[in-house]
Amino acid sequence: MSRRIAVVGAGLAGVTTAYELAALGAQVQVFERGGSVAEQASFACSALLSPAVPALSTDLPSAPLRFRLRRWRARGKAGDASAQLAALSQLSLARTAALRQELGLEDEASQGLLLALPDAKRVAAVEVRLEAWKAMGLNVDLIEAGEARLREPGLNPDAPLAAALAVAGGGAGNARLFAQQLRQQARRLGVTFRFHTTVRGLSSDGTGVTLRHDYTPPAEAPTRGTEREPGDTLPQAPGMQDERFDAIVLCNGLGAVALAGQRLPLAALQEVTVTAPLRLLEAHPDLGPKAAWVDPARGLTITRIGQRVRVTGGLAVTGVQHRQPPATADYETLHRGLQHWFPGSVLHQQVQQGISRRAVAPDGLPLLGAGTQPGLWLNLSPGGSGWGQACGAAQALARQVMGESALLDLSALSPQRLA
Repeated sequence: MSRRIAVVGAGLAGVTTAYELAALGAQVQVFERGGSVAEQASFACSALLSPAVPALSTDLPSAPLRFRLRRWRARGKAGDASAQLAALSQLSLARTAALRQELGLEDEASQGLLLALPDAKRVAAVEVRLEAWKAMGLNVDLIEAGEARLREPGLNPDAPLAAALAVAGGGAGNARLFAQQLRQQARRLGVTFRFHTTVRGLSSDGTGVTLRHDYTPPAEAPTRGTEREPGDTLPQAPGMQDERFDAIVLCNGLGAVALAGQRLPLAALQEVTVTAPLRLLEAHPDLGPKAAWVDPARGLTITRIGQRVRVTGGLAVTGVQHRQPPATADYETLHRGLQHWFPGSVLHQQVQQGISRRAVAPDGLPLLGAGTQPGLWLNLSPGGSGWGQACGAAQALARQVMGESALLDLSALSPQRLA
C-alpha cells in the first residue's frame, strides 16, 4: 500500500516535493493558504540557478543583533555542511535539467553563469579557494576579463573587470513558471492541491500524524489580472477539519515555525527584485545579459529570463513578523547595478518591483530531513543559490520519507542540528 502524505505549502519547495513523492508512489495532498502555487517567496525570487560555492563572499546581510549572535555561534558548528551543500546543489542542477527534458518544461531558461571579479583583490581571494572548490566536485574556472566579455558581449566596456569565475551548470530560469508547470505534472501523478486552506496544527502519536486545517477563502473574489487557474479555488467544507496521514512534510517557509513542534530559531531573509523587458534594438543585438551574471562585491544578481532581465539584491535579515516594505533606495541600488554592468539594456518605464521573504537559519543552511515529531519532515530554505537547490532537496527528502536509499549524506543539513 502506498503511503498517504501531506505537503504543507505550494511554493517551489512544496510543488517539487509533492512531485517527487508521487513519482515514488505516494498518495500526496498539498495544503496551501493562498490561491495558487508559488505566490509567496517563490513569486518574485531570484531567477538564478547556481551550485553552492562556499565562502565565495564574506559579506553577510544586515541582521538584528540577536540573529547576528546566533550566526556567530553557528560558525564553528558547520562540520561537513559545505561539502554536503555543494553536492546537494550539483544534484539539484542535474535534477532540474532532467525534469525540464523529461517533462518538456519551458521556464524561460538560459544557460551560463559568470561571477564578476572587478579587482586584483577579488581575483586573489578566488585563486586561494579554487582548488578546494574543485575538490568538492564544483566545475569552476577562472577566466580572463576578455573571455568574460566575449561570453557576455553586453557588458559595459567601461566597467572595471579583472577576471570572472565561470561556473559550469549554472544559469537562470523562471521559478514560478517552473512550479506552475510541474504542478500540472504532479496532478497527472495523482497529487491533489487544496488552496485557500490554512493548516492550524499538527499532532503525532507514533503511528501517524494528524493535520488540522480549515477553509479560508478570500473575503472578495479575485479581481481581473489575478484570476486563478481552474480548480484552484474549489470550495471546501467550513470549520475545522482533521485528517490523518502517514507523514507530513512542511515546505511552508516561515509558516513552519508555528507548526514544527520544535524551537526553530529562524528569521526572514528579505531580498528585493526589479524585472524589466529587454530593450530590443537591431543596431545593438547584444544588450543585456545572455544568462546569469553575479556581482558578489555589490551583492547583485542579474539574470536573463526570456525577453526580460531580473536584478536581485538588497539582502537583509528581519524578524519573522517584520513585513515593512524595503526602502526605495534598495530598488535604486538594483537599477544602478544594472546600469553599471549592462547600460541601456531594459525599458525602465515598464519595471516591476518585487520582494521575497524566505526562512533562514543562523548558519544559512537549509533544513532538510526529519523533525523532532515522528512522521514530521521539513524542507525549508532550499533557496541559497537562487532556486538552484530546490529540485535536489525535494528529490533527496522524498527518498528519505519513502524509506528509499539515500542519494547523498545530508546529515549536516538536518533540522535536528537546531533542536
